[in-house]
Parts: sequence; structure tokens; C-alpha cells
Amino acid sequence: MTRITLYKIFAAIFFCCFAIKGMAQTEDAKSTKVHHFTLYAGVGPNYYFNNLVLAKQNVKELNYSFVGRLMWETKYNLSLGIESGYNRLYSVDANSPAPQGNVHIVNVAIPIRIVVSMKFFQNFYANFNMGQSVLLNKVQSSEYGNFDASSISLGDFGLDIGYKRLINDRIYLGSEIKSTYSSKLNDKNIALVFFAGFRF
Repeated sequence: MTRITLYKIFAAIFFCCFAIKGMAQTEDAKSTKVHHFTLYAGVGPNYYFNNLVLAKQNVKELNYSFVGRLMWETKYNLSLGIESGYNRLYSVDANSPAPQGNVHIVNVAIPIRIVVSMKFFQNFYANFNMGQSVLLNKVQSSEYGNFDASSISLGDFGLDIGYKRLINDRIYLGSEIKSTYSSKLNDKNIALVFFAGFRF
């Protein structure tokens, strides 16, 4: 076998190895696709800071919250998104003689807010959110029937501190403490939310 033939064989082997390595890198790049968006959903108890004047002693401060959030997350520590949910702020049960009768009141806030999130440790983060809320007031009276009213609170904001861990390439699990303020009726509450996140 001549020297030129050996060079040709070595060149062919080298070319094949280089081509196989390039194909493997392409497959690795596909398998490590970056997911920029994450959808979070959570639920947990909340506590209402009672500022009512009438029937203050009948207010049930402990209620519940549902939270949904869509975030645009990059390799940097800052993320942006939008948040909504269902916050049952408080309920009131008052038993009075006629003509008032028995009254059941539920006050709910449905927020629509912009969220700015900053990661300050590997798994810890802080969210600042601001926007507005739709306030729903539902009254059930044994004497006068049912009354529903709604209003919009424009100057609402909140601050969250949370922890999340990536379980696999797409799934987050975590919890956060959410504090919110609604300017319409000076409503303040704090919630402990347990959530899951899906990256896509």
C-alpha cells in the first residue's frame, strides 16, 4: 500500500469523524432547546387585614387565592410577565333581627397586573407587580334577596418573595409569599401560594 493511499485513508477517516461530531453537536443543540416562557399556576390561603368599620367582628379574615402568571424568562436575572387570578379577600356573616335579617357578604378581587421579577439567589426571587383589579361584592340577604356589585381599582400593586426549583427541563415547583394592596377600598392582604410552572 503506497504512502499516498494511506494519506487518503487517514483523510477519509478524519473527515468522517469530523462530520459525525458535527451531527452530534447539532442533536445536542436540539435537545437543549432554551425555553423562554413559563406558565405558573398556584393556590393557597390568604389573610385579610381587617379595616372594616361596620360588622368588623363578623369578618372572616382567612380565605384563599388562585394565581396565574405568564412570564418571559431569559438567561438574565430579570423577567417580565402578566398576572391574574382570583382572590377572595373576606367574607362576612351577620345575623340580625328583622328588617335586616341574615346577611352573607363576599368580597373578591380579580387582578390584572404587570410583573417584574428579579432572581437574587439560585432559586429565590422577588416579584413586583402593579396594575388594576376588578372588585366583586356579593351580598345575600334573607330579607332583601341577592345584590351583586362591581368596581375597578386602578392603583394596585404587590410584592412577592418566593422559592422555585426546576424539577426537570420543563417543570418548576415552588411557593411564595404574596402581599397585595388595592387602593379603591384600602384593602391589604397576604397569601402563601404553592405553585407549579411549565416552561415552553
